[in-house]
Amino acid sequence: MISDYFPAEYRLRKSIERNARDILRFLAVDLGERTLRRYGNLQAAAEFIRGRFAAGGAPVRNEEYEVEGRGVANIRAELPGIEYPEKIIVVGAHYDTIEDTPGADDNASGIAGLLELYRLLSPFRFKRTIRFVAFTLEEPPYFSGDNMGSMVCARRAREREDNIELMICLEMLGFAGRRYEQNVPFRDMARNFPRRGDFLAVVALPSSAPYAYAWKQVYNRFARKNIVDIVGPSSIPGINHSDHFSFNRHGYPAIMLTDTAFYRNMNYHTGEDTIDTINFKFLSEHILNSFNTIRVIADCEDITSLQC
Repeated sequence: MISDYFPAEYRLRKSIERNARDILRFLAVDLGERTLRRYGNLQAAAEFIRGRFAAGGAPVRNEEYEVEGRGVANIRAELPGIEYPEKIIVVGAHYDTIEDTPGADDNASGIAGLLELYRLLSPFRFKRTIRFVAFTLEEPPYFSGDNMGSMVCARRAREREDNIELMICLEMLGFAGRRYEQNVPFRDMARNFPRRGDFLAVVALPSSAPYAYAWKQVYNRFARKNIVDIVGPSSIPGINHSDHFSFNRHGYPAIMLTDTAFYRNMNYHTGEDTIDTINFKFLSEHILNSFNTIRVIADCEDITSLQC
């Protein structure tokens, strides 16, 4: 076959790209809006994710609860750690959308990252447990409230006294290109940012800064284009606008990987957030980089000092 003449990394990236296209086509084209208002679509998305998790061989768990008389669920799969199974890295992304949007970048791209990372990592075992979670109801009006899917997940984890050493939030991973202008929250931040929107960012509140810097250090070993860190207080607009916020609130370290959302993607929370706006080469490359990064940190004795 012709693919045998290409490097293994190239073939792997192309397989990620094909799978990511299939995932986004189902979520953002076949289904579209995934909300309580479109409850059938929300449930179909959940069932699709369960099927992808089950295909990897791990038991699939539903973290169920009720909102406005409807049953909803976070969906979990785990790779148990072989030395420190009680130490957990959570990788998560939300599968719902805001109303009247197909949610290709927000957040079918994050779900593609989640499912592909699970597929890539599931043949391996690591010192720590890796827990993959697809969250429901991240978007308003549930964001930051008790019914936000990741808030339920983090609260229940704290009640169980789960030892989550790091939560990695995948939030909008696929809108990028040199033709896009990169905006920033404050003018003085522009000095430290590329002017073109062709990079991925790792984002954290100050309490999780060491984890963002550790992620960046490992990630950039594998990246052709370096990841950019954004660490700052909650007063920076958007810095806590995703599922990592829930884990921070419950005392767990958490970082977010993102294409910077509305600072770059003008289709954010509109009906124009469609599959044809996704840069699948960018998405697949950063999924592969994240796969390699997790393989390193999941086996480190200490994540922040990278004693591996």
